[in-house]
Amino acid sequence: MLRQAAVVCLYAILTFGTLTGASAQHRRVALVIGNDTYENVAPLQKARNDARAMATELERLGFEVVKAEDVGRRAISRAVLELEKRIQPGDVALFFYAGHGFSIEGRNYLLPVDIPAPEPGEEAIVQDEAFLADELADRFRQAGASTAILVLDACRDNPFATAGKRSLAGTRGLARMSPSEGVFVLFSAGLNQAALDRLGDNDANPNSVFTRTLLEQLKSPGKTIVEIAKETQVKVKTMAAKVGHDQAPAYYDQIIGNIILNDGPVEGGSAGTFSEGQSEVALLPPPTVPGTPAKPAPIASFTRSNSGWTVSVSLPEEALQFGYRIGEAGAFTDNGTLDVIDQRTGQRMPKTHFPLDTDQGPTTLYVTWRDKRGEEAGIFPISFDPDRELKAGQKSILKDTAGSWVSFREYEGLLVYFTHLMSFRCAIKSVRYGLDGAPPDTDYPLPPCDQANPYSLPADVLPYEKLPKGTKSMGLVVEFFDGEQVAKTYKVKF
Repeated sequence: MLRQAAVVCLYAILTFGTLTGASAQHRRVALVIGNDTYENVAPLQKARNDARAMATELERLGFEVVKAEDVGRRAISRAVLELEKRIQPGDVALFFYAGHGFSIEGRNYLLPVDIPAPEPGEEAIVQDEAFLADELADRFRQAGASTAILVLDACRDNPFATAGKRSLAGTRGLARMSPSEGVFVLFSAGLNQAALDRLGDNDANPNSVFTRTLLEQLKSPGKTIVEIAKETQVKVKTMAAKVGHDQAPAYYDQIIGNIILNDGPVEGGSAGTFSEGQSEVALLPPPTVPGTPAKPAPIASFTRSNSGWTVSVSLPEEALQFGYRIGEAGAFTDNGTLDVIDQRTGQRMPKTHFPLDTDQGPTTLYVTWRDKRGEEAGIFPISFDPDRELKAGQKSILKDTAGSWVSFREYEGLLVYFTHLMSFRCAIKSVRYGLDGAPPDTDYPLPPCDQANPYSLPADVLPYEKLPKGTKSMGLVVEFFDGEQVAKTYKVKF
């Protein structure tokens, strides 16, 4: 029944600036986050449901809503920044968070889904890896919002608690956040109380007790925020008491005047981007100079055929989606998926190879992906030089097939064929050979490299030479384009 895991009672902090009748006409923007699927601490069950229900209601009230689910720290930071970018002077800005939270030394932290599980005494890990909630109202105000609204849910037990072991030093529920003038704070439970997810095993409501009650109050037009808080407080306390639980939402009122969120029927607001585990690959803005991504860089390999290039990218982690872009400008291309299930994610494996035209010149390729949480990995640049990659690729093939560089045939005499070397001649600077132990000082001239058809043999060039009758062996030295030399000896056999 109790929301599992979090020493913080961070459910709804509604932080408002003073709202007058004139300012009520300003734009409304919101960010809604719901985190259920934690990797290293106990998962939750209704945080996503609560976030989705709140987003729907906010859109009905005229908010432009950006949504994210099961996101890590970097994604939360990026989402908050996205909300700040959308804020215009005088706007109403709202932030709703449902998930784990933790209070350390009087400061409240929101836990991303990739939060590590620290040992006792390692509170600094949480402080470094979690997201500080206390500064959000100031950030939104500094971005220009006349009214900043924080809706935070983390009224749960300690997420780091382990049976039979000491845990981190923290408080049950979030620490009190003393609001300044023009700020209204509403918690889903009072100090040292935990918030109920449900009223019992037969309670099929998809939302927590607090959220379902708050949503009901928001649907009623004309109520001030104080009236909403009082009625939510009374109803939640009454409902919780029926199952023997003590939960009374607390609120702190420092606003000047009255605030009404629902001033009557509102034609639905405009929906923002929805960033969840299986959403589209974000078409990230083209960077002038790419930043240093936080994740390890992928590895790219290039394969050239007569029909064009294939770029194969090896990612450093499991992924849900993959996208690429050719050059500095333009949108990313979602590369689709394979008919293969990745056992690590349970989803189709993204296709991480893509084509380039035969005449593609030197350029920079950019790749991005979403990890198993749906979080954007960042933008990774990959340098592409067709001349270098063609030569390096052919050299790699030749070194792997050194036993087939030449072949012998008896046809109106003894013949040695250099067909294999000719096919990969773009990687070769010179070929020299010697017979039956003699120094390899006889040149075998290869035709020039044809960048347009690098593997095709010219029609006017014979790919063989005649050898003296009775030749037993051939010594061969191949010098590659980069100066490396490889020597091989072949016995004459058919």
